[in-house]
Amino acid sequence: MIKNVFTLIIVMLFFGNMFAQETEHEKKNHLITGALGYTYIPKGAPHGSNSADGVFVPSIGLDYFYSISKRWEIGFMSDFEFGEYVIFEKELNRKNVIVLTAIARYSLTHHINLFAGGGMEFEQHHNLGVIRIGGEYGFELKNNWVIAPGVFFDFKEGTDTWSLSIAFGKEF
Repeated sequence: MIKNVFTLIIVMLFFGNMFAQETEHEKKNHLITGALGYTYIPKGAPHGSNSADGVFVPSIGLDYFYSISKRWEIGFMSDFEFGEYVIFEKELNRKNVIVLTAIARYSLTHHINLFAGGGMEFEQHHNLGVIRIGGEYGFELKNNWVIAPGVFFDFKEGTDTWSLSIAFGKEF
């Protein structure tokens, strides 16, 4: 499945300009997106496994951003990981994790956005603090729709993860 995500990102990078509007559009103040992705937990193991060789779990997200200037936005990112895994080093059992982060996002170029922030990872057994950094490449579609493949890293008490996602959203 992760191979399909990589293939989609490559296709979008090469052919994205075919979908983009030719004229500059007026930037809207609000952006809401839904995202699909995978989170990789390098120190994780699938539930029932005896070795921590790393595990991928599917995730969905819902993000909101508000533009405070031409280049800066603030907002939140929420992610729900569909999976159950174990982190042996920390003796943590994780199941259906919810990650909520407050984010500041900077537009490095018209299409490239960098972001950073912090928040919490909530799970029924043990909650963890999170620091998130990442980036995305946004493609503008017609009628203020956007699509943005991205990558981000979550640093959380020795159980660091990284994620690949594709966000679909609307500016308004």
